[in-house]
Amino acid sequence: MIDIRATLAKQIAFAAGVVLHLAVFRIGEWDMATTSLINTFALLPLVATALLSRVFPDVYSSLLQTATAAATLEGFLILGVYTSMMIYRGWFHRLRKFPGPFLARFSNLYITALSAKNLHLYNEVQRLHQKYGDFVRVGPSEISINDPGALPLLQTNPTKGPWYNVLQPRISLQVIRDKNEHLVRRKIWDRAFSAKALRDYEPRVIRHANNLLEHLARTEGQPINVSDWFNFFSFDVMGDLAWGKSFNMLRDGIKHYFMVVLHADMTNIGLFSHMLWLFPIFKATPILNAEHRRFWDWLKVQVSERRRKEPELPDVFSPLLEAHNAKAKPTAQEELDLEGDAYLIAVAGSDTVAASLGSLFFELACDQDSLKKLQGEVDELFEAQEEVTIRSLANLPFLDAVINEALRLHPPVPSGVQRVIPSQGMHIGDTFIPADTLVQVPTYTQLRDVRNFEKPDEFAPERWTTKPEMVKEAGVFMPFGTGRYMCIGKQLALMEIRWVTAQIVRRWDVAFAPDQGKEAFIEGQRDTFTLVLPTLNLIFTRRA
Repeated sequence: MIDIRATLAKQIAFAAGVVLHLAVFRIGEWDMATTSLINTFALLPLVATALLSRVFPDVYSSLLQTATAAATLEGFLILGVYTSMMIYRGWFHRLRKFPGPFLARFSNLYITALSAKNLHLYNEVQRLHQKYGDFVRVGPSEISINDPGALPLLQTNPTKGPWYNVLQPRISLQVIRDKNEHLVRRKIWDRAFSAKALRDYEPRVIRHANNLLEHLARTEGQPINVSDWFNFFSFDVMGDLAWGKSFNMLRDGIKHYFMVVLHADMTNIGLFSHMLWLFPIFKATPILNAEHRRFWDWLKVQVSERRRKEPELPDVFSPLLEAHNAKAKPTAQEELDLEGDAYLIAVAGSDTVAASLGSLFFELACDQDSLKKLQGEVDELFEAQEEVTIRSLANLPFLDAVINEALRLHPPVPSGVQRVIPSQGMHIGDTFIPADTLVQVPTYTQLRDVRNFEKPDEFAPERWTTKPEMVKEAGVFMPFGTGRYMCIGKQLALMEIRWVTAQIVRRWDVAFAPDQGKEAFIEGQRDTFTLVLPTLNLIFTRRA
């Protein structure tokens, strides 16, 4: 009789797990509920033990026996959840008709393993598209889309995907998923990047650029790792514009704590961006969260110091702080969001600018003809104008062409961004994407597709000037995004890249150091949501 009861209880627990998956876990997003679920399932055996003791006092004669039975039932409950999940994902899921690796349909472990191989997820996804076509199921609920018409649609219509919860509990402008809230916060940020504000930032950009140029002058003819020094430049600029003080990396030649921790965090994001449920565990687990807590304590100090000291000239943080201080009594969440925005200011304009400059000078070192042509265009401007300004550089077509081509071959966000298909579903070309599907357009794959660009793997700035026929699908090239989520710092980033590039090529010829291999640079790039460059040793020789 006892065995019959025990068997029936296990069957009921297993069936309850199936129902729990189909009725609860199959619906909605659960990535950020990891710690709550762990706590719930940890308490469940205790509750089950108490219930079994009261309902079946004649069956379970000891507390150990009761606890063992409760744990066994929970095991069958969990087994029911996972059995239902695997069967559903494998053969009954709404994405079952989309091609892709068989194992990818069961778990995001598959695409995470691809990323973990060498942080070249953009290459791995490109290979998947070459094998399976334009629509590839890369996860249980995720499609990678290489259709040329996908990017404009997905940049403007659907909402952001659950990846954007990665910063919780802080919510910066970039990770806001609610469109109305994003619109309100965006208006405040717009003041920080108005035409007048950008003019006010110019002297600070030039000052830090001069510090970079002074170092290049001191190291003429010697190998220099420009990946580091472009990072020093971009981080110093954004530290100045975010918190009113530079990180002084150009002065000291030493990597600042902020940059070191940021790159470590971005590596984790690159590794586990498809397994977001791990992040709440990392943040909540002692020892594992020690550096995370230390970093945000440090950032809180930076924000506090900036709030106490108003800079002589307005910076990017000024309008954000003004709007925050105008609130009668900011909530705890609003205080956290201010920290998130401070983090975003320093991050968004640093990593991407550094990677863009490094990629650009790698390509110029490879293509000396393009370097000479760019030098000629820059020389002509300097000879024609008594005082060259940052704004006047915007009128140099070949300079912009070189920048565009570097951004095309080495996109700052190579794997693209995540979106959620709306409740009515969406047609992309002739293909219908069901509701609530997570989708990404792999930027790197699109920009290297022969259907979109002639000779897509070649550095050819002329495709943006005298040979427009080499651009077949201009709509896929939007390195700063478009629509409501377009990068708000686009003009500031271009200001920095144009000025530094023009000043360097005006003074120096650029070539690879003897020990710098081209393949080593390509293979050493890492996809950590943003592109991170390896060592790039170049030699700058004073022009005659």
